[in-house]
Amino acid sequence: MRKIVRLVARTGCRTHILHVSSGLSVDVLRRAKAEGLPVSAETCPHYLTLDCDHIPDNATAVKCCPPIRDLHEQDALWAGLADGTLDGVVTDHSPASADMKAGTLATAWGGVSSLQVGFRAVLTGAMRRGLSLADVVRWMSCNTARLVGLDDRGDITPVLRADLAIIRPYERFVVDATALDDLRLRWHDA
Repeated sequence: MRKIVRLVARTGCRTHILHVSSGLSVDVLRRAKAEGLPVSAETCPHYLTLDCDHIPDNATAVKCCPPIRDLHEQDALWAGLADGTLDGVVTDHSPASADMKAGTLATAWGGVSSLQVGFRAVLTGAMRRGLSLADVVRWMSCNTARLVGLDDRGDITPVLRADLAIIRPYERFVVDATALDDLRLRWHDA
């Protein structure tokens, strides 16, 4: 991360950092933004809600890169979102069949399928920390739309495209992997 920030400082090249999972990275990004460097960054629901100390050894279902870290790192990510160091939360949806996730950590597909549960997971985590639905919408919609140049959406105003979702923020549910839709891209089946 430090090397990337040094290159940004030298070149002025706008740079977006994907899948931030560590507090050290958040600290480096915070300093870079304070210096006015053109950097943006995001994290993912699994880094905000899962904790490596509560994942069984060899649990291939949550194998991803970078790996899921401990609560200390998770707290740093939430702080980075709250203070604007991290610009957004993206699902990093990487679906895989049970067969692709089977085997050893060395052979299993890396990636977490989070498209259907990511928003709820982040909202639950945010509310536990005293953060709001508006914060989560900003991180997962407004800011992400802005970062990729979708200036006609990301907020509810008369001149913008209306992408709406109706949610029940206090409704409890249990994730059942067998009940989730198979949202894999066709090339996974080839």
